[in-house]
Amino acid sequence: MKALTLVLCILALLGSAASGYFWWQIGDTKKQLQSKLETERAGAEALREDLAKANASRTAVQADLTRSDADLGDAKSRLTAAEARTIQVAREAETLKRSISEKEAAEKKLTSDLDELRRELVQTRLAAQSGSPEEIEKYKQTIATLEARVIQAQSAVTASASASGSGENASSANPAQPELSARTAAARVAKVGRKNSFVILELGTADGVAVGHKFTITRKGETIAESVISEVNSGYAIAQVAPSSIKTTLTAGDIATYTK
Repeated sequence: MKALTLVLCILALLGSAASGYFWWQIGDTKKQLQSKLETERAGAEALREDLAKANASRTAVQADLTRSDADLGDAKSRLTAAEARTIQVAREAETLKRSISEKEAAEKKLTSDLDELRRELVQTRLAAQSGSPEEIEKYKQTIATLEARVIQAQSAVTASASASGSGENASSANPAQPELSARTAAARVAKVGRKNSFVILELGTADGVAVGHKFTITRKGETIAESVISEVNSGYAIAQVAPSSIKTTLTAGDIATYTK
């Protein structure tokens, strides 16, 4: 009986020891598991923060990409508009060049026609000095017609020149007249019109002579008439003689001097 009691006590002691051991082992394992759980929780929290940062970064990148796409679209639109403007400007420039070329050609023709009319008018005036009364009457009609055509051609040239200079500044629109040459101090009278009505002087535009300039006609140093330029060409000028100033019959070879 005592032996059985002893065995039971021993078994009870062994069970108690085993229970203590397992309780200690379970407690240690629980601590380890709790520590690992805390570590995992901290790692998960860090991952969540990193994920939140990554999402924010992705959102910012998407916003930048959206803005970049919009800027690229605007740039493409501006580039297309600039190319269209460039093409339009090139077309306008080409049209303007053609217009200027046509205008210059028209001005040259008008000037040429005007010079031809002036030459024809001078020749007709000279021919009218030595004709019969019937021929003189015809010459007068021809002269009147030529003068009207000269005025019309001169108006066309002036209008064309005014249109050409409308976009320029005042100095360009009204260029300075060339200086008078030394020849204006003693120009020779080449021809004399009928009844001393006009004279043709050996002067031209290259000498700075212009319509409205006054010339005193002299012979051997004495003043015999006063005249005013009415027409100027490259090689000659026509001056109308004031009837009241004529002191004697004018002849070729008389001297005309510019007076202010």
